[in-house]
Amino acid sequence: MIAPKNAPNTTRRSLLAGAATTALAATGLAGSIRPALAAPKTIVWWYEGATAAQQAALIKYLVEPFNASQPDYKLVIEWRGSALPDQLLVALAGGQGPDIVLTNGPSWTQRFVTGNKLLDLNGFAQKFGWKKKLAPIVIQLGSYDGKLIALPKTIETQALFYNQTLFKKKAWTPPRNLAELESLAGTMMKDGVQPFAAGNAGQRFANRHLLGICYNNYCSPELVYKALSGDMPWNAPVFVEAVELLKGWWDKGWFGGQKYFSLNMNQSFALLAAGRAAMAMQGTWAFQWVPDTFEKTKQEMGVAPLPQLSDKAPYPIFVLGIGADLAINAASQVAEGCAMVLDRLIDYGFVEKISKVWEGEWNIPFAKPAPPSTSTNPVEVEAAKLRTGLNEAMVSGRYGYAPWTFWPSKTDDYMKGGVEEVWLKQITPQQFSDKVNEIFQKELKEGVVKKPPPRG
Repeated sequence: MIAPKNAPNTTRRSLLAGAATTALAATGLAGSIRPALAAPKTIVWWYEGATAAQQAALIKYLVEPFNASQPDYKLVIEWRGSALPDQLLVALAGGQGPDIVLTNGPSWTQRFVTGNKLLDLNGFAQKFGWKKKLAPIVIQLGSYDGKLIALPKTIETQALFYNQTLFKKKAWTPPRNLAELESLAGTMMKDGVQPFAAGNAGQRFANRHLLGICYNNYCSPELVYKALSGDMPWNAPVFVEAVELLKGWWDKGWFGGQKYFSLNMNQSFALLAAGRAAMAMQGTWAFQWVPDTFEKTKQEMGVAPLPQLSDKAPYPIFVLGIGADLAINAASQVAEGCAMVLDRLIDYGFVEKISKVWEGEWNIPFAKPAPPSTSTNPVEVEAAKLRTGLNEAMVSGRYGYAPWTFWPSKTDDYMKGGVEEVWLKQITPQQFSDKVNEIFQKELKEGVVKKPPPRG
């Protein structure tokens, strides 16, 4: 199947993927001998993009073993790069597209739900035991009106990444609260070190990554839950204060001033690895940048929880985000085979193998914690700690909320650009919050806001 060539949507996943690869096609070759008259049926999975090493890993650990395990289906992965989101919108609208559908998470998945473009997976979930294998909350997030529509490919959280080599040299300690953060950042600025590595060139969505941290770590996940449930307005004083806090950091130059607009997230992470910036409030996807940054500078990376920004919020907070959803095209003629592929992904062994090459992108939210990691690689150890912390937070219900997962699409889209207008003094934090609330309330009335599961 061939998708129309449209301009790509600017999502974090599509742009990060597009930077890693061009849109090439790769197929897995079956390892078993099949009768000539019983040719296997092809399962097509459109993927974003990946480096050559990542493509090879997915073929080695998924495609080839799957094709060799049975005679009925042949899995083919097509690398679509940053064009994938728009290609899916056009192809599925016309009843075409890939058999396995990869979206940029719940807010994107919902765009296909209203048109009944995705298959109900409840029958397969019962057959393969997915509701026992996966954490209950992600089953809830993937369900719409009683139908299980999507499974999470990867869950994400955010943390404070820092240059440990620099911290040791300066005798600095990762900040645990707002007072410690402000004191440390002030010291860094005096020493000529940028406090936070950050950038949004071609990646405006990075703005709301920072906003989401302030909502959760200043206002508290409990209040964010109330607002997402429609029980509290987004222009309540506490949310305005969170925007004011973020604006204050911007005004102090903690994000590098105008340089923020000329660097993307990957490039800004390189500043961290070089010691020109000291910290980065990033997501678990940042682990995949380590080979091109810290491994090249030979400096040491540290990871700590994000600081508590007010006494209203607990510490630590593990924000829950779903970076990608997997679904089956309702028009697919090989749904059974697709489900078999998805089941292979929900496997501790697969995750452990591919994460050694592709860390941060295959964090399957298992119902039971994965076996303890035996790795001595510092990066893999830190990534495993974050996975464990997020898993425990999911089970207990004490997690924060990632905008790209829990906010409805139009509200989320506005936040990406609106907060930038606040930084540039085009609107005030109050005006921004009023607009966020206006858009959210409209989406709430339209019935497109998915209420988050009850907190633990």
